[in-house]
Amino acid sequence: MCRFGLFALACWLCLAAAQPVHAAVTIEVFNPAGVRESGRYVDELLKESMQAQGIAKPVQAASFPKTRIETVTIAKDALEEINTLFYERGWTDGLPIVPPTPERVAAMLQGSDMSADFLIANLAPLNGQASIEKIAVNAVMAGCEPAHMPVLLAAVEAVSQDEFDLRGVATTTNPDAVLLIISGPIVKDLQINDGTNAFGRGTKANSAISRAMHLILQNIGGSWPGVTDMSTMGQPGEIVMLFAENASANPWPPYHTAYGLPASANVVTAAGAEYFAGLLGIGQSRPGYLKLIASWLKGHDRPYRDTVVLVVAQDTAQMLHREGWTREKIRDYIFEHAKVPLREFKEQFIDTNMAKRGVPTWVFEEKDLNRLVPKPFIDHLQIIVAGGTGEKSMIIPCWSAGTPVSREIRLPGNWSSLIGAQ
Repeated sequence: MCRFGLFALACWLCLAAAQPVHAAVTIEVFNPAGVRESGRYVDELLKESMQAQGIAKPVQAASFPKTRIETVTIAKDALEEINTLFYERGWTDGLPIVPPTPERVAAMLQGSDMSADFLIANLAPLNGQASIEKIAVNAVMAGCEPAHMPVLLAAVEAVSQDEFDLRGVATTTNPDAVLLIISGPIVKDLQINDGTNAFGRGTKANSAISRAMHLILQNIGGSWPGVTDMSTMGQPGEIVMLFAENASANPWPPYHTAYGLPASANVVTAAGAEYFAGLLGIGQSRPGYLKLIASWLKGHDRPYRDTVVLVVAQDTAQMLHREGWTREKIRDYIFEHAKVPLREFKEQFIDTNMAKRGVPTWVFEEKDLNRLVPKPFIDHLQIIVAGGTGEKSMIIPCWSAGTPVSREIRLPGNWSSLIGAQ
């Protein structure tokens, strides 16, 4: 080798030796997956279902140590590598997550007075056990603060109730997703956005709490897209869907008082929301605005809804209140005007065999085809004030086989320090 070549080689070796060497390190992370009462992970059942259906992704489904805490070897970038690993195991929603390290999980557990192994509920569809610890692990992954834990614990309890029908919401071909509605002083404590862009981006509490709820349903309950969650279209609300009652702009009693809870209570209501529809009330008289809602309902594609949520913008709510409209009067007016001739109802729903539940027997026995029939029949029209200024309201039709469930949010003894640390 020539002298120049030897010199170049020596320089290259010196440069190579000077480059930083990424020594492998280890990191501990909690397992977010649900475990059934038998001790079996829900992921094992999901893997079996994937094999039966010929589904290949997630590529590492059920491939993990069956332990609470796992030690992972990291070559270069802990955040990137944990995210890749969790994604390939089916534990994320496709967005980056915060690695649930023991330190982070321990901090999250400060949001509850109960022991980490306390069981809140078994979550459908695969009956994973939602313990305080498992909820905390998924809350860390979603980017929550410890102060968000009381909301999540109450929300998990709410969706686990039989009347909510989580199994249906989690597995249906409909685009239903869990909507969380927060009301009470905790809205201000957690700085939940109840005003302008109430359903939108930009507020940590709204986004993180709701995202954690959906990770809990996915990871603990076993609602996996395309495996057990068979939603034909899906919807972005399966990642984030939460809003709060705007107490300062609400002219009526707090929403949760309808459930027999005191006005001062902190409450989370869970509903299976199918979709959102905006309503423009500009230029309408108050009866005209209510007729718009009735007209929208008359164009509805279902004969029955257990629940429809009407989110009234603050300007519209104030004007309705000034003219003497209560929630009860609003419901009565809408129900009276949301009717169609039996002839139309029969053609759309009875003749097509869609009117299987929720439709009273008198409708099938009625002979007068001109008689007016509610469309759809609605058991509960929930009316909530939220959002900023402007006369833009929202209608949210909910899962027809279940009902919204409310639970009071129990605050831990260290609540003042938790909200002070935000």
